[in-house]
Amino acid sequence: MGADSTQMCCPNCGGTMEFDPGVGKLKCMFCESVFTQEECAAFFKDKESQEEAKQSGSDWGSDADDMKAYSCNTCGAEILADENTGASRCPYCGNTTIMEATFTGAAKPDYLIPFAFNKQQAMEKYKEYYQKKKLLPKAFLDGNTVEEIQGVYVPFWLFDGAVTIDAEYEAVDREDTQTETVRKIYRAERRGNIKFKNVPADASKRMPDDIMDSIEPFKFTELKDFNMMYLPGFLAEKFDVDGDDDLERAEKRVVNTAKSKTQETVKHDEVKEKRGNFAVNYTDKKYAMLPVWYLTTNWNGKQWNFAMNGQTGKFTGDLPVDYKKLGIFTGIAFLVPLIVLYLVMKSIPVAAIAGLVIGLITFFAGKGSMKPVHIATQANDYMDKQVRLVYSHDQYVRTERKPKEQRQPASQNK
Repeated sequence: MGADSTQMCCPNCGGTMEFDPGVGKLKCMFCESVFTQEECAAFFKDKESQEEAKQSGSDWGSDADDMKAYSCNTCGAEILADENTGASRCPYCGNTTIMEATFTGAAKPDYLIPFAFNKQQAMEKYKEYYQKKKLLPKAFLDGNTVEEIQGVYVPFWLFDGAVTIDAEYEAVDREDTQTETVRKIYRAERRGNIKFKNVPADASKRMPDDIMDSIEPFKFTELKDFNMMYLPGFLAEKFDVDGDDDLERAEKRVVNTAKSKTQETVKHDEVKEKRGNFAVNYTDKKYAMLPVWYLTTNWNGKQWNFAMNGQTGKFTGDLPVDYKKLGIFTGIAFLVPLIVLYLVMKSIPVAAIAGLVIGLITFFAGKGSMKPVHIATQANDYMDKQVRLVYSHDQYVRTERKPKEQRQPASQNK
């Protein structure tokens, strides 16, 4: 994040800097900012001092007197609450045997997003969520028990920085004529960077990563300095995943987004990456508490987890599938096009293939609608809309021509 003996990072974008003899200063290869070595060193020294100051004051201090700690002896969750709220059950596993513990080893968050929905609104969102699911087994509604939905401030690490880009693509423009296919090949080179801010990664071992990814995005323009006034009535969890351990998750997301946005700048019919160097440079890491309404319910011998973004109201959670209902929908989707196409085209094979394709699409789409929980692979909501290119060049390489096979008239084939 700072400088070492071999590389200096740009204070402006986090890109790699090199000495420019023409100006006698260090120049960023990507945003073209210029700094003296002293200015860079002073910037990172000041930043490190700020981080050290933040870390040294990261305990709860006198605020700890107004907090209680609880420990779940089933899943191991360590829960915090203000002295008037308390915890009667674990929000992660539903265990009702949760013991009061000693308030120790807790780091105070830097930031927080307050809850925007109360418990009644969260329960209404839950009901709306499953009532819209037409493939939900009726037995699930009759047989599962939802005792309580709980508001939890979940610990997150938020990452800022930039991805420096040095990539080469093989690009093709294609033209079809009556007699041949013409492919013009280009070598496209791109260099630049793209910034990211507040890419989140939850810092809880118990909170499923895919569920937290699925309730995104959070609106970090509403991020506030941590204040005890937001805690009464809600639980909070101590982080047990260090920020450095969450870097890999954040890095995969920002690199994937940088790759796709860079490739979009290559305006040709076909584009294939031949070489790509996407280096992630971090400029800041923050510890924040984000609001989540969370509930667990047991049905058919399995625990089902649901969560709602306490800021935006987005609800998620996988649901069981009534395969009898799904089979009926799939059968209808297969039979209707089969009958219609047969009546129009008088071809059983064509009608059967079309019906089968539509039936399969219906089956997997229906099943997928009941399983929305996923691991996020992109970070579009937390990155600049466009790559800042400092070098963009498409060089023509060659032309390939392929004759088309000419179909002979039927009379010549006899």
